[in-house]
Amino acid sequence: MKSIKYLLTLAAVTGALTVSAKADLDFLGSVSFFANKPNSPEANLIALGNFGVDTTGLGICGNFENLSGDTTITVDTGAFLVVHYGKGSGGSSKGGSLEFFQVVNNETTVTVPGFPNAGDTFATGGISSIRAFCPGGPPPPVPDSGTTAMLLGSAVAGLGLVRRYLKR
Repeated sequence: MKSIKYLLTLAAVTGALTVSAKADLDFLGSVSFFANKPNSPEANLIALGNFGVDTTGLGICGNFENLSGDTTITVDTGAFLVVHYGKGSGGSSKGGSLEFFQVVNNETTVTVPGFPNAGDTFATGGISSIRAFCPGGPPPPVPDSGTTAMLLGSAVAGLGLVRRYLKR
């Protein structure tokens, strides 16, 4: 009976640790599109830098054009999104705004709203395009063999201790 109790406790702790992260977009702000023309990846990166985001090492990792409605996209963790919202029905008229978002909570799939933020005074229409800019630095380093061996040894020792504890 005691071992079943411990097994259920271990299962509950394991289940609690596997809760997935929630996809979030952090709205950073908006600027007028007229001051940041044309609607191109290069101009959007400059607008992101002028907005106050450090664009050093950022490169384009997603370019989505001719959109309508809420749009679900796949991006890298920590990416910055520059979203163009137009004027008029479906964002078809010239002008509008550029809204800036950052992907938070280590997610890679996010849904970008089809219409501008309520605080955006420049746009009245729908979404036109999304540009994703991701850090282009090197990937995180792989642990050396000493660290890997230490982690593996600790895990095996932990399993041995749990087994010994459950035998009692």
